[in-house]
Amino acid sequence: MAQISSELIFFKVKCDVEPEDSASDLGAGLLRLFRATQQQSGHHSSAWGRTVEEPSMIVWVIDWTDARCSITGSLLKPFLADENQPIPAIYATLSPPISSSDTLTKNPVTELCFLPVPNNLSASETRQLDADLINLRTALIVQLPQAARPRSWSMGHVDRPNTVQHDKSPSGQARIHLLAVGWESMEAHEDAKQTKEFIDGIAPIREKLLPPVPGLEMKHVRFQKV
Repeated sequence: MAQISSELIFFKVKCDVEPEDSASDLGAGLLRLFRATQQQSGHHSSAWGRTVEEPSMIVWVIDWTDARCSITGSLLKPFLADENQPIPAIYATLSPPISSSDTLTKNPVTELCFLPVPNNLSASETRQLDADLINLRTALIVQLPQAARPRSWSMGHVDRPNTVQHDKSPSGQARIHLLAVGWESMEAHEDAKQTKEFIDGIAPIREKLLPPVPGLEMKHVRFQKV
């Protein structure tokens, strides 16, 4: 099977765009757009959801079998809170793929955590960061008591754009790692962040982290399958 590339699109919708409500004409129109994309060449699976932090923000995730595939952003204009708003989209390679693990649609809430680091880390620093991320995953999904663990965990990095501008990076550019972590609830995630396992595991990662990239701050999303 071809490697899956996950496209994540972020956009704010008008208050009367309610795909959850069958009586919402604009909501029905947005769902038709989501479903029409399923017929596009290279489409593997897709999901959408609102962010808990800002319910007007929708995250649409499409798994493509060809990383060159994409949606036409202008099709979203009728639904946007501001027709001139930028529609950021990123492509990431995650392991395991979110379509195979059902990370997005079977979890009550999914954390999308974007971790920007300088793009000029040395080879040894990059290897150590990868090891630290694996250690953090192990700490949370193995060492925590079972009731406190994440329900699922996928991670990888953003492939496109390969780097983003960041004025706090020594090189002026950052590379972004992405965690997609399923939780039983927002409260479960907050509780896990207070544990020794999390505090010890995140410490070496935080040493390399840059401030969040605007628009790519941590998000919690309640996803449903298209």
